[in-house]
Amino acid sequence: MSQECIETLSFSQINRQQKLQELQDTTWDLVVIGAGINGAGVALEAVYRGLSVAVLDQYDFAFGTSSRSTKLAHGGFRYLEQKEFGLVREATTERNWLRDRGLPHLTRPTRFLYPILEEGTLGTRDLPKSWSYRTVRLGAFLYDLLSGFKNFKRGKGIKDVNAIKELEPLFDDSRTKGAVMWYDSNIDDARMVIETLKEAMWKGEALPMSYVRVIGFTHDAKGRINGLEAIDLHNSTAKKMHIRGKVVVNTTGAWADELLVLNVKNAEKILRPTKGVHLAFHRKDFPINDTFAMNSIDDRRFFFAIRRNEWVLVGTTDTDYSGDPAECVCTREDAEYLRNTIRILFPEASISDEVIQGTYAGLRPLMAEIGKAESDVSRKHTVLERDDGMYSLLGGKLTTFRKMAEDLLINHIKKGSHRHGLPKFSGKKNLTKIAYAISLSKKEWQSLPEVVNSALHPHILQHLYQQYGRGGLTILREIQRNPELGERLLEDPVYPVEVAPWIIGELEYLVQHEAPLHLVDVLCRRMEVCWLVRPEYQGHIAAIAADRMGQILGWSKKTIQQEIQSYLQYVRKNSFFFDGEIPIPSL
Repeated sequence: MSQECIETLSFSQINRQQKLQELQDTTWDLVVIGAGINGAGVALEAVYRGLSVAVLDQYDFAFGTSSRSTKLAHGGFRYLEQKEFGLVREATTERNWLRDRGLPHLTRPTRFLYPILEEGTLGTRDLPKSWSYRTVRLGAFLYDLLSGFKNFKRGKGIKDVNAIKELEPLFDDSRTKGAVMWYDSNIDDARMVIETLKEAMWKGEALPMSYVRVIGFTHDAKGRINGLEAIDLHNSTAKKMHIRGKVVVNTTGAWADELLVLNVKNAEKILRPTKGVHLAFHRKDFPINDTFAMNSIDDRRFFFAIRRNEWVLVGTTDTDYSGDPAECVCTREDAEYLRNTIRILFPEASISDEVIQGTYAGLRPLMAEIGKAESDVSRKHTVLERDDGMYSLLGGKLTTFRKMAEDLLINHIKKGSHRHGLPKFSGKKNLTKIAYAISLSKKEWQSLPEVVNSALHPHILQHLYQQYGRGGLTILREIQRNPELGERLLEDPVYPVEVAPWIIGELEYLVQHEAPLHLVDVLCRRMEVCWLVRPEYQGHIAAIAADRMGQILGWSKKTIQQEIQSYLQYVRKNSFFFDGEIPIPSL
């Protein structure tokens, strides 16, 4: 593996059977169940310490919370109110590493603006109450202080209302007394998971496998866990697999309770999942220049309107959820909660059902804390060791995945390594605080001949850099050999290149280098198309993408049609705002 160029690392489902056999033929130092950001982080931490690791997920990589977050690498400004200074310091420090070194192409600084509003009423309702200028200005200072003053830029206060209006003309400044700015970063959550798994494969002995469901555990004569039983969900006739592991780690997030009750009688649930939903708009309909932080008119909860290139993402909610994690969707009631406040603060914004591009909902797998409101439950992580030796890494924040994995390996697994039969490994901190092999700076990207000599639109080149880093160079080289790969996936006047930069060459790269098994894996988690394009245009995209995937993975015409229908069913399930037909062009 070490002799292979990271840009062309082979990671596909073409040789799935071979990899499944390798999964069973190897005794792994760690078997990690759950391939979200925590599972990926544990895998990377393990291989950097010389351990072998298998990572399993019953769905796609990043299927759950790790593809349905607010897509921020942030310190958690609102946690200052809860006095969780240690968590904020840890998170801001990790954010700075991701932005400056770890994954600079994926981690993009964005300015946050929090308006200070006078109290008032609208009809019979109280208008959103904001924190005081003094409180938020102090918060911005503490935010920079806790990050060692290494944020992208320093936070500051603005008392000139005219200056605020110049920055954000759409904002209703009639009740504005001032504003406070600070900086955090946008990030593509699911892509960070994929790149972390690929980095683990690049660095050492790591085997990530999707669509493998754990159905039980095996134990040695002393009752300690030494492996598991699993089935291949892609092959209904396949035999049950036995996978051996010296240490088993549960990083299944919102599914953790389901795993913990396997083979265990009268097990108590330890999680309190809360649902967070998001709405996506085109910036032409909701033309903000920065990211807005605001308090809800309904319950004063903190939420955002986030500018992401030429899209705006609004979220999130925080409500208890008790259903199937896989069936968590945004409802009209969820959307109205968010739109209630947006309509007041941005009365000229177009946020009706007709302009919503898409929605998604995810679950925060928080530890249960009796008597606390949803938003007050701590975002700190927890490591539990069961009596039979299985570890569970629970809770935490997307931004702190590396520190959580480090804590698990150094402070828990290493201390019990003599019991587990693991080889000796380093307890040094920050081994994984590295620049990912796939990453590169914007300056370096712009100087490379593949970019300089490309005829692609600048928005497409920017998109390839932001999403793929060095992987974008592989795509550009393939386009040089086959210009057809540079054609856009969606050519329509409603979707100009700045909001629909996706090209066919991405599909081929993703199938060959990022191991999707189904169409929904590509369009929802590798490319985010599923919630950035309205349903009535999804049939066209699905047909093109399924045909390309089918050519590489050897799908029959029947399978291609099934993949299209399955994807569109997922789109419909997440589109409360749409009840029309989704046309599908003939292939």
